[in-house]
Amino acid sequence: MKTWIYTIIIIWAIVIFSWTYEAQAGEWNEKPIMCSDKKETFDAIKVKNEVLIFTGLEFAKVRSETGYAVKPATLPFKFYVNFKTGTYTVLEHHPSYSTYCIIAYGVNLQSFVGGLQ
Repeated sequence: MKTWIYTIIIIWAIVIFSWTYEAQAGEWNEKPIMCSDKKETFDAIKVKNEVLIFTGLEFAKVRSETGYAVKPATLPFKFYVNFKTGTYTVLEHHPSYSTYCIIAYGVNLQSFVGGLQ
């Protein structure tokens, strides 16, 4: 009898742990981004007089034939800023498509690192 009760308690603990774990896990969301060719993209950045301040390689979740690819793509990432106006543009490059995507842009950029302004 006690073995049966312990088994039920263990099963409930596993179920509750599973629900709690899933509730805390992040989820992938989609948001619209603007993609274009090189000329149009860099013309838009040039109009705002932004300069390149950071580059790197990002790990981006991309689509495959069956949904999101399991392995993230490694894409060039660039961050452009106009420190006078406070505008910025976050850019990723998809070399295989010859496409540039603006994944974020905005105003009121503030620096908290000395020497950047």
